Amino acid sequence: MFDSTLRRLRSTPVILIALAALFVIVASMVLPRFITTVGIIPLTLLGFAAATTLFLLPAHILPAVALVTFALIPARILPQDGPIGALPLTTMIIVIWALRRLLPTKTDAQPATPSTPFRSATRYFALIFLVWTLFTLARTPDLQASLGWTISFSAAVLLPLCIGTSTREAYWIRRTWLLLGAWLGAYAVLESVLRFNPIWGTLFSALGLTDHQHWSVYRADASFGHPLFAALFLAVACALAIGIWLQESSKPALAAAVFSGLGLVATVSRGAILAAAIAVGFAYTVSLLLRGEKRWGKFSLLAVLMVVAVVGLFQFDAFTARNNSVEAELSSQARDLGVWVSVQAANLTGWIGSGPGTSGITGRMFNDVTIENSLLQLLISLGLPGVGLFLLMIGSAVAHALSRRAVGAAAALLAYTVCIAGFNAIDALRPMHLLLGCLLILALNPTRADAAGPHEPGRAVSARRGSVRPKRGYARL
Repeated sequence: MFDSTLRRLRSTPVILIALAALFVIVASMVLPRFITTVGIIPLTLLGFAAATTLFLLPAHILPAVALVTFALIPARILPQDGPIGALPLTTMIIVIWALRRLLPTKTDAQPATPSTPFRSATRYFALIFLVWTLFTLARTPDLQASLGWTISFSAAVLLPLCIGTSTREAYWIRRTWLLLGAWLGAYAVLESVLRFNPIWGTLFSALGLTDHQHWSVYRADASFGHPLFAALFLAVACALAIGIWLQESSKPALAAAVFSGLGLVATVSRGAILAAAIAVGFAYTVSLLLRGEKRWGKFSLLAVLMVVAVVGLFQFDAFTARNNSVEAELSSQARDLGVWVSVQAANLTGWIGSGPGTSGITGRMFNDVTIENSLLQLLISLGLPGVGLFLLMIGSAVAHALSRRAVGAAAALLAYTVCIAGFNAIDALRPMHLLLGCLLILALNPTRADAAGPHEPGRAVSARRGSVRPKRGYARL
């Protein structure tokens, strides 16, 4: 009787996350239509209802709600102009969460965690990054674009770093990302087999949106509206799941790794596949160093699976066809040209940046090619100091995660960083800022699936031996 009640209580946040995300998704889809057809009153009522819902939910599940909303509603069907452009819908959820955490109630408060050198370093680098960003505003040729980017990045990435302990948030971000990675990865595989997106493709057609399928092969995009976005999300999920499995032997995490990895391959995104491979190799090496000679069988199994995966990937017809296509060659040439344009644009500004979010404006002074590398975009807009501070912020967060043996979180953050070097994610696609914010929460507040948290399902400690044993009735994700 007690166990069944406990299981119901533990499942309550999952239900709340799903229902809240569903409400926000429906509201976001209906909201633009109200603006053009009904008027300001229904818009105000709908916005009030959505905000009220977010204030009534437990604060610690709001980042997970934002993550679900990002994953299930493509950014391309949301309004991009005005305040929504500077502060995307998912980022608004993070802002509400931060406000609630900065003004805590008895239910929202969490016990303080002692600061560590790497955790403090992450915050210091983030603060200096913000100061440098504000400094470069004085040089911007487009103040509106720069302010919009600064607001978006600060709210989604830097604001969560102002919150103290966020262990419960990290717990639900981790669990939600793995579940979404598994289900959306499986869906991407199905989509690749059908060569049609039965759910979101139908939605795009109903809204009169154009199809992105203009490549030489079919590339799954699942719920994200573009295969590159899907690939980034699934690459992070795969790296996170592998890291967790190596450290905790979690079978659900292994299943999430398999399905998200297969979904990643279905996107036929070479950069994201490479990012996932680097992150998995990193997790493998670090786990070996942390565990020493223990459980060699597991690491041998992963090594074999990685070799099989590489061989299978090169036998995958769609990957081979895209790799050998004229389209791939043109893409490589465009990337090479993008490097040249980035160097010329950075040199034009004295390597100190032309202003936040202005890489496209400055780059077009030399060529109209799209800079398909987020780090190069930052080099143009924020200069060498901006890129350095950005990487130092991420590196110190990875170091903190590793100091707490959170290999999954460290590998996931590495996968994200490598992946955004393959397309214009940070500077041009502001909704992508949310993913980095969630990963920083995860890395700076590492939590095991059976970690003893103050209000989350965790470990029960034996008073007799001081040992730790997992509680029953809990899925280890």
